[in-house]
Amino acid sequence: MSAPIRKPGEPIEAPIPQEAPRAPTEAAWAAMTPAQREQAIAALVGSVSQEEIDEREAMAEGDPHLDAKMEARDTLRAWFGRRGRRIYVGAEIKVYSPGEKGFTPDVIAVADVDPGPRQCWMVSAEGKGVDLALEVHHAGDWRKDFVRNVAKYAALGIREYFVYDIPRGHIKGHRLPSTGVRRYESIPSRAGRYRSEVLDLELTVESGRLRFYAGTAELVTSGELVGKLERMVEAAEARIEQEQARAQEAVGRLSAAILMILGVRGVPIGEEARGRILGETDLDILDQWLQRAATAAAAEELFRGQDGP
Repeated sequence: MSAPIRKPGEPIEAPIPQEAPRAPTEAAWAAMTPAQREQAIAALVGSVSQEEIDEREAMAEGDPHLDAKMEARDTLRAWFGRRGRRIYVGAEIKVYSPGEKGFTPDVIAVADVDPGPRQCWMVSAEGKGVDLALEVHHAGDWRKDFVRNVAKYAALGIREYFVYDIPRGHIKGHRLPSTGVRRYESIPSRAGRYRSEVLDLELTVESGRLRFYAGTAELVTSGELVGKLERMVEAAEARIEQEQARAQEAVGRLSAAILMILGVRGVPIGEEARGRILGETDLDILDQWLQRAATAAAAEELFRGQDGP
């Protein structure tokens, strides 16, 4: 049956969003060929459901929300990248557990895997679930981050779950117990810091920003690192300028001292000799001339051995 012909000026109707698709079950995934698995992933990535539309709208919490999670992702990626640790860190990437609908934490981390980019995190394809989820709460549904996700992420076996509450300026940390029970226990705060065993780092809030610490060392963001390098370059340039200024002052003092000694001793100084003394910038040469000025009978004797044969 052919598609109906649209009349001129008639608005184009948007496709009706379908129900959110579920990832294949473990049994279904195991029965698939590699080509079928690729098709399944492509279908999930390309699908658009009303639930996903609602989720995206709920995630639109403004710049503070976006900046915080992207800064967290970039800081962690840079930190682990410099140390060569195999850990994937992603932001706003959809996660698909076997037989479940997809969900999109603000930030996820998975240890001991290739840190390269993904379109989504398909647990069946990766062979491993998410180890850590971080949600940034700013102006969205409070119960989603602090109540529903606590139960949901624990049931999915996500080892650690942190919530950074921007308005209140604090962190809430959760961790699954070692007994295997999928019910979170609170991570205690130590002097305002919450330790992540997955990241081997501590999370805290300082000056209204989420920060990470490795012992006493604070992880700097890429922007802060660039700023630090720029300040180092500026400081180095300032030191060079100061050294150059001091060198110029020293040159001036030595030149003046040479002329003064020759003048006090009554040694004639021609214009050519005077210009050569005032134009010299090598401190070692000027120091040599200064010593000769004490005994030279003529200004030209200062330059002996430097004018060639």
